[in-house]
Amino acid sequence: MLERWSRPLARLSTGTARVMDALFRVLGRPGKLLQDFLNGAWLGHSLHPVVVDVVVGGATAAVLLQLLSWLGVAEVRTALLWVVGLTWLSGVSAIVTGLTDFKDTATGDERNVVGLHGLLNIVATVAFVVAFVAFLAEADGLAGWLLIGGYLVLSVGAFIGGHVVFKYGYMVNRNAFARGRAAKEFTAVLPAADLPEATPMKAALGATTLVLVRRGDLVFALKETCSHAGGPLSEGTLAGDTIVCPWHASAFRLRDGAVRHGPAATRQVAYRARISDGQIEVQGPIS
Repeated sequence: MLERWSRPLARLSTGTARVMDALFRVLGRPGKLLQDFLNGAWLGHSLHPVVVDVVVGGATAAVLLQLLSWLGVAEVRTALLWVVGLTWLSGVSAIVTGLTDFKDTATGDERNVVGLHGLLNIVATVAFVVAFVAFLAEADGLAGWLLIGGYLVLSVGAFIGGHVVFKYGYMVNRNAFARGRAAKEFTAVLPAADLPEATPMKAALGATTLVLVRRGDLVFALKETCSHAGGPLSEGTLAGDTIVCPWHASAFRLRDGAVRHGPAATRQVAYRARISDGQIEVQGPIS
């Protein structure tokens, strides 16, 4: 049902994602670092839901204070004003972080539903801003109804946010439920002669697909499925000590899978690797 309702927003959603992508590209390296911060690459998971918790909590507290005010409880207006201020400020932060994540959202129904989620949250945030201004102007009646209306819209937006996470796995680590086969002992996965220098190549450890990279006598092994959106790292490019996903340019350190650049926020599953008796052998994953 949500997918059907959101399809009329397809052009708006696609256009918004393209504008955000172009904006970060124009900003160059500072834009990349800003994107890393807003994606939550430094945090270990997406920053957006952390900020959203503040929005929903603040809005809920504000609605409670408003209802108490209507019921005649005295001296809550100052607290209400501060909480509404916190709510709209965190709402702006949620919009910025959400738009940063949105630029790398998969096309089709997933992008459309996420776009609907974002649009509702923008409407709710605007309502909170106007309510805050109305409180400052002592138009408390108007402010109260704007607050209630914004909260209802926010609640629908939050429900849709949960839908995209639980149905599409949006911004969820793609390796969370399939870390890869464990190899307690070093296990051969590829003849060393078949792995060219500085060229990502797929190899199989049982049912787990790895990407191998050779640098002289050193070999690095990561799980091939990108933790961000499932992109094939074996089709990626090398940049210094990292491998860059071909889908959204997440960069992972070859040595241990650590995130060097987002939109990925979760480290890549990594294995120890070596050359022994003419074979590439792996052991792990590294915890």
